[in-house]
Amino acid sequence: MQAGSATTTGSAAQRLEQAREVRGPLRLARAEVFMLSLPMVRRLRSAYGRSSGPKRVIVVRLEDQDGAVGWGESPVAERPVYCTDTAESTWFALTDVLLPGILHNQFSGPAEVADCWADVLGQNYAKNALESAVWAIASAKLGIPLSRLWGGVRDAVPVGESFPICDGIEELITLVDARVREGFARIKLKVAPGWDVGPAAAMRERFPGMPLSVDANCGYTPGSGPWAELDDLGLVMIEQPYAADALIELSELQQGLRTPLCLDESASSRNTTRTALRLGSGRIVNIKPPRLGGLLASIAVHDLCAAQQVPVWCGGTLETGIGRGFNLALAALPGFTLHNDMSPARIFYEQDLVEPTFDIDQSGRIAVPSRPGNGFPVAADRVAAAAVRRWTSDIDM
Repeated sequence: MQAGSATTTGSAAQRLEQAREVRGPLRLARAEVFMLSLPMVRRLRSAYGRSSGPKRVIVVRLEDQDGAVGWGESPVAERPVYCTDTAESTWFALTDVLLPGILHNQFSGPAEVADCWADVLGQNYAKNALESAVWAIASAKLGIPLSRLWGGVRDAVPVGESFPICDGIEELITLVDARVREGFARIKLKVAPGWDVGPAAAMRERFPGMPLSVDANCGYTPGSGPWAELDDLGLVMIEQPYAADALIELSELQQGLRTPLCLDESASSRNTTRTALRLGSGRIVNIKPPRLGGLLASIAVHDLCAAQQVPVWCGGTLETGIGRGFNLALAALPGFTLHNDMSPARIFYEQDLVEPTFDIDQSGRIAVPSRPGNGFPVAADRVAAAAVRRWTSDIDM
């Protein structure tokens, strides 16, 4: 295999071209899909509700004819509240729709594999898991880390932490204090009606110099919300106050605020993000590969925003170290200029699926994986031990 000819010194808005130029024969010979049940350290609460019990995560293992292995992850939700995908719909999309179209076929590189499902609507979490695994194989065969294949410019990325809705301010202060001592360099608060100005003002008072943001997770209806009060707190951003498709209402709100609105759920594709930016619905974009349907789609949004000088950052969806490896490589691209959500898996899960895992350093950064392939070695025995369902192409196709 060989990498594309583009270099990492070009425009920040040209990374998609570089990624699509990565070439080399790929013939996927075998696939395994695992439904995992992962015990969580604590329950999390946002405007979407409160998590309960273990989290289901879907992991994909691909192997090409040369024996190279790649893993991908789908950290999908149980219910279709953040997006339309669920664990069950993702399982179906992987095993019945996407994998049958790529196994045992010859491809010139990762982009050609991803092009196979361009006509499939939705199923973005499934697409992301498969494309990730394909990229891991390509990276391993080339002997080049993912961030270099995509034109990354950083060897470590700045990270912040996201804090859930709590039962009281003191509980929140305890959580934030612990993470700030560990080195997390930005505070993001989940907010909802009744839990917004109070906790945000308390954090501003306790950590006056710390970058502070709030994330509403579509929890407010247009015309409601304490936006003037939040606007006076000097926030880095107010993330997704209204529903994903309320682009006009978001634009009207943004016109009356000094604080940038950040598009998360609204940034569901390159075209939708372009429309939202044209309307002035936000001034910052949160890029999440599972939500966008893969790494190439994420790089396309990065390039769009870089061309318009719109800051971006990489958000998290409770990934284990498998998914975090791809996120860290993506966040090495030049347009990711804000703190990223890259919490180590220990904050959510009793045990990570990679070993060794990763953590934050005292400078508030996490190192971008320098190992080709998945970036972090996947602990296959842990995947098998956590599996509650398994599909194998050897016997199912």
